[in-house]
Amino acid sequence: MGLRDLNNIKLEYRSLSDNVVENFYIPCLSEAWEYDRAVGFFSSKILLKISIGLGAIAKRGGKIKLLVSPQLSKEDYDAIEHGYELRELAKKRMTEAFDENIDFYQKEDRFAMLAYLIEHRILDIKVAIPETYAERALFHEKLGVFKDINGDIISFSGSNNETDAAVTDNYETFDAFCSWKSEESESRCKSKKMRFDSMWNGTEDKLITIEFPEIIKNQILSYSKAGVDYVKLDKDLLKKFNEKKNSNGPKLAPSINLFNYQMEAIDNWKQNNYRGIFDMATGTGKTFTALGGICELYKHQDRLLVIICCPFIHLVEQWTEEAKLFNIDPIVCYGGTKYKDVLKRKLYRLRRKSENFVCVITTNSTFRSEYFQSLLNINLKNTLLIVDEAHNFGADNISECMNIDYPYRLALSATLDRYGDSEGTEKLHNFFGEICIRYDLKEAIAQDKLTPYNYYPEIVTLDDYELEEYYSITQKILKFKYKKDDKKKMPEALKRLLVRRARIIAGAENKIAKLKEVIEPYKDKTNLLIYCGAVKYGQYDYQQCEDEKKQVDRVCAMLRKEYGMKVQKFTSEESTEERKEIIRQYKNQEIQALVAIKCLDEGMNIPSIKTAFILASSTNPKEYIQRRGRVLRKSEGKRYAEIYDFITIPRPLDEANCVPPEFNRVDRKLVEKEFIRLKDFSDLSNNPSRSFKIIEAIEEAYEMNAFVSGDEII
Repeated sequence: MGLRDLNNIKLEYRSLSDNVVENFYIPCLSEAWEYDRAVGFFSSKILLKISIGLGAIAKRGGKIKLLVSPQLSKEDYDAIEHGYELRELAKKRMTEAFDENIDFYQKEDRFAMLAYLIEHRILDIKVAIPETYAERALFHEKLGVFKDINGDIISFSGSNNETDAAVTDNYETFDAFCSWKSEESESRCKSKKMRFDSMWNGTEDKLITIEFPEIIKNQILSYSKAGVDYVKLDKDLLKKFNEKKNSNGPKLAPSINLFNYQMEAIDNWKQNNYRGIFDMATGTGKTFTALGGICELYKHQDRLLVIICCPFIHLVEQWTEEAKLFNIDPIVCYGGTKYKDVLKRKLYRLRRKSENFVCVITTNSTFRSEYFQSLLNINLKNTLLIVDEAHNFGADNISECMNIDYPYRLALSATLDRYGDSEGTEKLHNFFGEICIRYDLKEAIAQDKLTPYNYYPEIVTLDDYELEEYYSITQKILKFKYKKDDKKKMPEALKRLLVRRARIIAGAENKIAKLKEVIEPYKDKTNLLIYCGAVKYGQYDYQQCEDEKKQVDRVCAMLRKEYGMKVQKFTSEESTEERKEIIRQYKNQEIQALVAIKCLDEGMNIPSIKTAFILASSTNPKEYIQRRGRVLRKSEGKRYAEIYDFITIPRPLDEANCVPPEFNRVDRKLVEKEFIRLKDFSDLSNNPSRSFKIIEAIEEAYEMNAFVSGDEII
């Protein structure tokens, strides 16, 4: 055997894409009898790194020559001009650079190897110093020569140093030549050998060569010990390198046990070629299931880029914390430019195979940016795209991102279908693929994965001003003659009218008085949540108020004034840091109640919430399903949850039959929208009998069983 038998020697090695230790140094050293190496600046870590792979030469008594250099500054050369001895200054600088206290795996055994090599005259070290200071005169020579018993040579030279950074982090390259491959290669190998010998023997022009400092040699020799298997030492080191490499990827920690339905979801996703949808009720562990899916996919991939998109910043932060439980250290990307350099560097390292796994967690808005999209194309073929609360991805302003052919895709949502947007819903299903699991609320409660709940519907009526405005806006809506199943896009003017009318329901004045009544028994309790509408009182011509306070502000003021409760609003007005502090105080029961608008709708994980008062809820099932889910998460000591739902109807039930015909259908349509939610919440509750009388009264007053809804928007 000899160097010629190494068939996989490449012409060029790049530290960011090649394992130069395992695939170049160790194979060459296993066949070489002579190894000449010039490494540039000296450090104790260089000595330890140079020892990797020398076990084979040590075992057969070959010869190693190591040429190093002290790191001298311009000030050092100025001192030499004033009479300081160059050789003594060089030894002093090298002694300062030799640090025995460095953190290095196998340090003592590797110093013992060097001691053995020096003692047995296998390793000889010399020091090369430029005669005068000049930037180009610094000793940065980086070349190596392997020679076997047959006289064959492999030489290499380039920008690499024998340091950790050169092998793993820096972007370093070197060229390799095999003397038997061609005349040119043979000429290069001989030239490198002659160049090294010239430096070693002190005949290189403007370069001084001196002996290695005895003080450092004696420090190394102090580590000498018998019985070290130096070949095994290298094998153990490579094993450690590989373990470290593998430990950087995602994996399930022993403390994490996914439920059967979560494993089923991952298996189905795998069977669908890692594309699909997790349709899981809020609070049933979509995030953990997706992270488990990442671990499964990574088992079968050499490299993987994971992009996780979230609609809100607080979800990015939440994902980041939970990802760490799966040995994932993500790059967090949103706002500003701080993340850009890190992201760009990591993605290029992934492309050059020096990184095997990169995870990025970002907001939808950052994801769709031109800069972010241009970077993703670098590693497109290795990319998994995970979209949380994926119904948001069907919106016009981000749906164009679904034109890219990501090989692996996963959508997470309890309510993927977009309300009133069949085109957006179709895009989502076409892009992400089949539903891998449906795990609804009923099943989750039955299997004790979510908390059972008691449901208390509270009837609220519109006042005269509100009802008049509701009728007026409805007449304007009817003029558009827009059908629910229309394929054409809904006019913006119609959208504005629908929003304006919805706010009348959300902000019904009587809700404040009703809340004051039903919350009184809870005035000394904690873990309360109150959902308000995005509405401001006094903003309509039909209702004149002394001020224009938002509903959320009026609720906070009422609870503080009437009951002295410690409450805090939780809206888009609060910064990320303020929200974190509010949640901390809430979890520590320093705050009794959170008064929220929409920020808690999607993904916010506060399991301790026990009682919810839903003042406002749109007819969009997505919204009320998620709001219910906020209060059903499992928490220690929480045996059941409570939901107070404010059901808005146009007038008292005993007046329903007195409505003129032209208003009757409008009334019934409003009731129908609220009635759907009432039935849904009641059916899954612990106490459906509590709702039965209200349901029966509404059905009788409005003849709900006989009522057939039209297809136009009313």
